[in-house]
Amino acid sequence: MPGTAPAGAAPLLDVGPPSMAEVAAGAGRWALWLASWWGLQGLLWESDPSIYVLCLSLATHVRVPPPFGQVPPLLDVFIVYFQGFSPFCSLLFGTLALRYRSPTWLLSSASCGWAALRRSSPRNGRSAAAALHPYAYWFFRRVPGHGGGEVHIERLWPSGLEAPIDVWYEAGASSPSRSQPLRPILLNLHGGAWRGGEARISPQSPIWQTLAAQGFLIVSCEYRRRRGAQWPVQLNDCRAALMWLVREGAAQFHGDLEDLTIAGASAGGHLVALLLAEAVKKQLPLPVTFRAALLFYPALDPADRCRSTVRLPFSCSLLGVRYQMSALEWFFEFFVLKSQRHCWSSAEPLKQLQELRKEQAAAWPPTLVVHGERDGVVPVEHSREFLKTLAELSEEGGVGLRSCDQLLEIPGGRHTFEIVYCDLSDMSYDCTLAWLHQLRSVHKDGSGQG
Repeated sequence: MPGTAPAGAAPLLDVGPPSMAEVAAGAGRWALWLASWWGLQGLLWESDPSIYVLCLSLATHVRVPPPFGQVPPLLDVFIVYFQGFSPFCSLLFGTLALRYRSPTWLLSSASCGWAALRRSSPRNGRSAAAALHPYAYWFFRRVPGHGGGEVHIERLWPSGLEAPIDVWYEAGASSPSRSQPLRPILLNLHGGAWRGGEARISPQSPIWQTLAAQGFLIVSCEYRRRRGAQWPVQLNDCRAALMWLVREGAAQFHGDLEDLTIAGASAGGHLVALLLAEAVKKQLPLPVTFRAALLFYPALDPADRCRSTVRLPFSCSLLGVRYQMSALEWFFEFFVLKSQRHCWSSAEPLKQLQELRKEQAAAWPPTLVVHGERDGVVPVEHSREFLKTLAELSEEGGVGLRSCDQLLEIPGGRHTFEIVYCDLSDMSYDCTLAWLHQLRSVHKDGSGQG
């Protein structure tokens, strides 16, 4: 079935033929990707890292064809560190160029120096406590809060759930007096390509720490994802965590079910969108009010209806590859759905969104999507198309009802760009908190979206 989308897919978008400039740019990216393989073998077999380092430094200025930023040799995660530490890299490689009289190291130094000059905004006044490496939170049970207080991170194993839950709360929040106001809740679903990641290891952990110190109850849920984790168990576990929150978790930690924000990154954003689709269709008996949705580089179109990822130029029935199949579609079908194509209908957020009625789409909570423009794993075009579709479905008499929705495109940002503390992570940190607090202030005034 050459070039076919999953069963039940809408017609593919007509994106038109590429321009000569786009063809040239694409050829340049592929040439760089192939050259990096040459550099990688030089690193492994000849102990000469210079060519590979040059390829990585040049890749900071372009987007690796999605979703190949997820696989060697030019992984987005490597390039993120080159971007974040570009001034240091420029000095280091310049020193090596002088030491070895190497034009390759000199070009690497110049490329990193140019990347450093292109960085625009200075770092903000984020507290040192919120500047921990996002993955360092795995080692902590308490982190600093505001005014000398503490934020506790407690792991729970509620009965009836197949996976644990992390709860973040300010000291004293687990058993506050009834006279205190209920705490707004944020439910987080972690990413990790549906097969990895961990509830405590989130690139957005500094944001959760800040919100917990400001009075939020943060609930970060785990889901089964390794051996024996057959779709839709990941979605089922997240749904079960939400139901636990409704039935007992909110009462236990003094949380407000009428003020619930739901968040997810990458694969977690995919799960968030599916849960919200169920909620607005009223398929879940939830006495909750979703106030907002925070999506960070979410996988909203795993079938790549937008045709923004690499298409595979061959067929291989053994691996489930069909000619002109999206590489992202293949990964999701082969590793997550385990080649069960009938599961596609329950696993596509964009398709689920397209099937909503107008009143259901209008009930979708205000949504902020944070996405790097150079994401080489999940292309930003998927987020653009999702929000565009949501806006079109929610129009009433030609008037858009999605005024609070926003797509924050991080210039130069890649997948999981927040793992390096720099101006890009600060931009995401500042804008996410500002958007959420502004939205909440509008709700308090009684004039915002419901």
